[in-house]
Amino acid sequence: MQLMPLQSSSKSSFFRLLLLTMILVSSICSAQETADGNKSALSLLQPGSSAPINTLKDISGEERSYPLPAKWNLVFYWSLFCHSCIEEMPEIQEGLSKLEGKDFATFFVSLDTEKMQKALQNFKKRRKFPAPILMEKVDNEKYVSADSWGVTMTPSVFIVNPEGKIIFSHQGPLDLDLFFKNLPKELVGSSTIDCDESDEDGVIIDEQ
Repeated sequence: MQLMPLQSSSKSSFFRLLLLTMILVSSICSAQETADGNKSALSLLQPGSSAPINTLKDISGEERSYPLPAKWNLVFYWSLFCHSCIEEMPEIQEGLSKLEGKDFATFFVSLDTEKMQKALQNFKKRRKFPAPILMEKVDNEKYVSADSWGVTMTPSVFIVNPEGKIIFSHQGPLDLDLFFKNLPKELVGSSTIDCDESDEDGVIIDEQ
């Protein structure tokens, strides 16, 4: 069967559709390249850097600024879906509480944002987790605080001295024994910290 040639109006519609498709594909590719470029441009803040000051809501809705001036601070970026984070958090909190004579402030910033507020409240209640849990904010598809610290994965851990300088930073699972062993002498002093293995509990999302 012989195909009928396209009429001029049909040809025009076809080429307009083709042009629009090409523009759409090009825009998507360009946006993806930009997003990937922004992500790869992030670099974890290194020791010696000044710590950014951020303000986020905790899981009760109260605004908190961190890190606090004139104190030692731990800033720990995590997620409910990061298993190593959940294992490490209570051990780090307990270990830091054993430091003699140090006024230590701890901030555990959840990248799950306010959308998971109820789940985070449930996590804190069920685990009897004592430290403040803050909720990250997203603006224009960017993490408001995490990006300023160069965070690209969880866990991301920072220790900030009373002068507001980062003295330790790390991304990825921690070797907790090594973490506490290598804390600066000015922070540890004569304290000794032993880490015990924690139980591998599942993540509780919904309260019964």
